[in-house]
This record gives sequence, structure tokens and C-alpha cells, in this order.
Amino acid sequence: MYSNIMIRLTPQKLTELVAERGLKMTPQRRAIVECLAATRVHPTADEVFMDVNRRFPMTSRATVYNTLNLLIDAELVNIIEESGVKRFDPNLEPHHHFICSTCGMVEDVEATDRLETTMLNTGGHQVESMQITLRGTCALCFEVKND
Repeated sequence: MYSNIMIRLTPQKLTELVAERGLKMTPQRRAIVECLAATRVHPTADEVFMDVNRRFPMTSRATVYNTLNLLIDAELVNIIEESGVKRFDPNLEPHHHFICSTCGMVEDVEATDRLETTMLNTGGHQVESMQITLRGTCALCFEVKND
């Protein structure tokens, strides 16, 4: 139904993009970028904070939140908001999301031309962007539920 194969930005590419946009790359910012680039789970700001604090225990929440906001403003990270929870997505390739209604896991779903072409009959409206969210039960929760 969907593919887990997707082009993801590397820490090096994110570092280049941050530099191109004139942002200073501190060790804490690099750790935040590496955390985002390495994950596939679309972490919350608190999850990023906890991960970064394993390497840099003195990093403040303000540093994490400010850096995430800089990355959002620079269009290097997208926000996914579900049930009032903001998650951060470093995958800038066109894609959609699957959200597990049991555990809340968010996973990237490859965008397909066939699906999008079907969706674009908009009655003459000019579509600027599109994101589809699929909801259901992830494979792990489905397996646990059926054991």
C-alpha cells in the first residue's frame, strides 16, 4: 500500500542548507539537526530536547525551541500537528503521512502521481500544495491487537 523508501536529508545537507540561509551552526544546533535527520518518527520538541540533552546536558529548552523555529522559518523542517501535538518532519520531499490511531506513530508515505492526479480535479481552483494523512492501525499495534 505504501513505501518506507524515501529520500531523506542527511545532517550534512541540512548543515549546508542552514549555512546557505545564513544561520549559525552551533554544536547544539548541529545535535538538533542530527536528531531530526536521523529519526523517522517525527519527534516532538520535548523528544528532540531529551535526545539532545543526552549529548549536551546543559542545552536549554529555549535553545531547542528557538532552533526548531529557525529551521521552520528557513523551511528546512515541516510541522505536523495532530490532536494538538506538534511533530517535526525533516523530510522535505513531497510526501504524505500515516498516523496510527492506537499509538500515535507518524510515518512518511511516498507521494504518488496516480493518487495526486486523481485528487487534483478541483473545479478550476489553483492548488499550491497538498498533504494527505492516512489514519489507521500500524503493523505493530495490529499484531499486538491480534495476538
